[in-house]
Amino acid sequence: MTAVSKLQYGDRFGEEVIKIARGSLSVASSSSEAEVASAKYSRWFNGEDATPEPMATSSRKFRKITANMAVSEVAAATKENLSILGDDASDLFTSKLPAGHKMRRTVRPSLLHGFPYLGTCKFGEVVTERGQDKYAVTQMFIANFDGDLDTADGANFYKPASRDFGQMFYGVHILVDRFGNPLGFDRDRGENGIAFKTKDVTKALYSIASASTGLSIEALQKRAAAKKTAR
Repeated sequence: MTAVSKLQYGDRFGEEVIKIARGSLSVASSSSEAEVASAKYSRWFNGEDATPEPMATSSRKFRKITANMAVSEVAAATKENLSILGDDASDLFTSKLPAGHKMRRTVRPSLLHGFPYLGTCKFGEVVTERGQDKYAVTQMFIANFDGDLDTADGANFYKPASRDFGQMFYGVHILVDRFGNPLGFDRDRGENGIAFKTKDVTKALYSIASASTGLSIEALQKRAAAKKTAR
């Protein structure tokens, strides 16, 4: 990789991605050009890392991200890939939910402000309470990064732990009007409106199953244990 291509890499991707690239380049300084080109963002998008589901399945279908793409192209590809990830997350969890669950499939990707390669995708939601003029809804998401969530007024909701890629699942409690327009977080539920946040797919499954059936996580775990014992 020449000095010119390194400069172009940074110019096109912006400061956030070039910092990721520098970390990879410093480790691979004695490697071949092909190895150097496998920076962290490339490995994630191309499915070369040992990643958990649904990322392992989704990454094989992702649109490739290359170093000669403009930031707008990276953002468009990331959004497309997040949709794929959301579709696969919905399929994965729906296939394992108890019969009669009430989770509705809703795939909607979004990018983090200032990070054209990081984002989230809503893949499901459950209406938990219906009022005359508003509904209580629990929405489920998958993100291609790890971090914290902040529902405080005026705060940035997403707080990435780093500029690197990862995978986490989370759910939020919100209120919507009768037309489905969001009214804000339902901070009286969960932890200030956060239903769950985890990197563990099994924990995410139990949280989603609880929200979509009305059963407690403990009751669901007992059912699963009884079913396993009966085999």
